[in-house]
Amino acid sequence: MNISVISRYMGIALLANAVFMFLSAGVSAMNDFDAAFVPLVISGIITFAAGIFPMIFVRENHAPTVKEGFIIIIFAWLLSCIFAMLPYLMWGGEFTLVNAFFESVSGLTTTGASILTDVEVLPKGLLFWRSSTHFIGGLGIVVFILLVLPDMSSVRFRLSKMEASEVSKEDFKFRSKNKVYVILSVYLILVAANTLALWIAGMSFFDAVNHAFSTVATGGFSTRTASIAAYDSLAIEIVTEFFMIISAIHFGMLYMLIFNRSLRIFRSPVVRYYLLTILVSTILISLNLVSSGVFDSFWTALRQAFFNVASVISTTGFATVDTSVWPAFSIMVLIFLLFQCGCSGSTTGGIKSDRMWIFFCGVKKQIRQMLYPNAVVTVKVGKTVVNNSILFPVVLFIALYVFITFVSTLLLTLCDMELLEAFSGSVTMMSNAGPGFGSISSVSNYNHIPTMGKIIFSVDMLLGRVELYPLLLLFSGIFSRK
Repeated sequence: MNISVISRYMGIALLANAVFMFLSAGVSAMNDFDAAFVPLVISGIITFAAGIFPMIFVRENHAPTVKEGFIIIIFAWLLSCIFAMLPYLMWGGEFTLVNAFFESVSGLTTTGASILTDVEVLPKGLLFWRSSTHFIGGLGIVVFILLVLPDMSSVRFRLSKMEASEVSKEDFKFRSKNKVYVILSVYLILVAANTLALWIAGMSFFDAVNHAFSTVATGGFSTRTASIAAYDSLAIEIVTEFFMIISAIHFGMLYMLIFNRSLRIFRSPVVRYYLLTILVSTILISLNLVSSGVFDSFWTALRQAFFNVASVISTTGFATVDTSVWPAFSIMVLIFLLFQCGCSGSTTGGIKSDRMWIFFCGVKKQIRQMLYPNAVVTVKVGKTVVNNSILFPVVLFIALYVFITFVSTLLLTLCDMELLEAFSGSVTMMSNAGPGFGSISSVSNYNHIPTMGKIIFSVDMLLGRVELYPLLLLFSGIFSRK
């Protein structure tokens, strides 16, 4: 393992953070040098120095190996989270050491869970930095590193799959070099379009930019304590719903739709399953809300159900109402969506719709095999045959995901947390969605969670963002004798 190579590429991740710290300081300067200016400048200088040091003084002698690549990614995320909390710590307020780390992890993993009881008290420079962590995390630390890796590097090919998963076998056959620019171009176009649409819908330009960062990254940080509910605008809700839903679709498909005008996106069984899940969940929750008397009007129930279904399945986490007071049936539907989430190759977290679709196809195959033991039964996703070499890792991933959620819930109950909070918190942190149920609902915060609980949640968020297999590959590579 070459420490010099690893340190150089981890420095790139820190430099990306430093750039946005200085941009945030610029926002602070444009707002009469608010209270965040000095913390942001000092944090930017420290982060820039830490990032540039290995670039200048450590000689690059070869491209990283696959094992070194995974180590770079894991530690790049950790270091980014540590340095990203510096502006919070220097500004003070509610940001204790643990709170600042929790907020930075939540931002960079695009979870959107917050310890803040009053968001509006933050100066604009710090609000912009907070949203910028979503922008960085949504684009992915991986992308910043891939931009400078050699085109023919084997590790570049492996790491490119972390941001554009091929689990569904419906990926477009972009080379690893092109995948980076596909992700980057679609991401920037969505952010620009979302900003413009929110501005036209009635948000201030500053709020529109911040919410666009959060929406396209499927994060959830808002410039208002009450989130989207603070605007009480149907137009803003519709714009936000649209961009939450499309931001959770494979960026390769969006690229083909935008640049090649290809309608292949509508022929993808995974996308159709994802959209059908949104439709069915919205209808079921709407009917349940009306029948239980939560809302008198079906259209009001439909409006609230659709927004919160889109928010949960895309792992964005924006709020318009307190979903924790909804009937148990509606809550269980939302919990299922928290497990499943959007599509691979997007900024969403969770198990992914791709894996769930393959899982259901696998169950269908098993039933047919039991009915017709001598028949040759195949599983397909579109035109691609999914054999056992693909099906087994998918089932194993789902089982491992559920097991880690159970272990996290178990540990949180030892911190004297209520079972509903512990379970929903574990699920929402693993899926990088943000709001849970009970005292950590969509209109609440995580300030009251015990210190150990915040640490456990932070680990869950990181596990959910880098997914599980890359981390397991890292540890198996470290402890392997070969």
